[in-house]
Amino acid sequence: MTFGGLSAGSKRRQPHMANAQNLQTTTSFSSLPRELVSEVLARVAASSSTDLFRAKLCCKRFADVAEDNRVYQRVSLAKFDIVPWRKNPKVSMFVKKCRRCKNPDALYRKGVVNYFRGKNVESALQRVEEAVKAGHDEAAYALAVIFVFGGEELKQKGMAMLSGMKKSAAQRRRVKEWRDNLRRILKMIWVQNSLVLGKRPICCGSQHKRKRGWGPDELDAVESTYEGCACDEEIGPICDALPQIAV
Repeated sequence: MTFGGLSAGSKRRQPHMANAQNLQTTTSFSSLPRELVSEVLARVAASSSTDLFRAKLCCKRFADVAEDNRVYQRVSLAKFDIVPWRKNPKVSMFVKKCRRCKNPDALYRKGVVNYFRGKNVESALQRVEEAVKAGHDEAAYALAVIFVFGGEELKQKGMAMLSGMKKSAAQRRRVKEWRDNLRRILKMIWVQNSLVLGKRPICCGSQHKRKRGWGPDELDAVESTYEGCACDEEIGPICDALPQIAV
C-alpha cells in the first residue's frame, strides 16, 4: 500500500533514517582531528584576532584548541598597538605568548622597538632576523635600514637589500608604507641606540640630483639610477625621525 507515492514500509523507515542523519551531524564536529581544527582556527586568527576571540566563545573545544602554538604563531596583531600607551596585563600576556610561539609580527615589533631603544640590542636584532626568516617583509625593510647604520660592510648589504625591494612601482609603494610605519614607531619611542644616533650614513659620495620640483611622493614613483643615491633618499626620512642626528 502506498501513501503519496511512498510505501508504508518506506514511511516507517524515515524516522530511523532521520535520527541517523541527526546523530551523524552532531558527532561529525567532535570527530574532527585536533590538527585540522587547529589549522582552521589558525587561518581565522591570521585574518582577524577579533574573529579568533569570538570563535573561542563558541564552544569549549574551540577555546581549548585556540591555545595551540600554531594559532598563536599565525594570529594577526594588526589591531594591537605596537607601542601601547597603557599597559593591559591580558594583552601583554597574549603578545608574549605570540613571541614564544615565534609569531613573526610579534618578533618584529618587539625586536625593532628594543633595537632603536638600545635595549638588549643583540637579542632585539635576533628577533628582527627571525621575523625576516619567517617571511615578514616589513621586518626585512627594518633590517636593511639597521644594516645601513651598521658600518661600511653592513651598509653595503643594507643598500643591496633596499635596492632589491624597489624593482617595480608596486614594490616601491609597499616600501613607502613600511618606511612610514617605521617612522611612526621611531616617533613613538625614546630612541637611545648610539649606533643610529651618530652621523647620518652616506651611501653615495657623488652628487646626483633628481629632476627639479619632484616631491617625496614622486620620488617613490620612480627608480633611482644609482643604488647609493636611492639609498640616501630612502634613509633620509628615517634619519629625520631620529633625534639629534647630525647631517
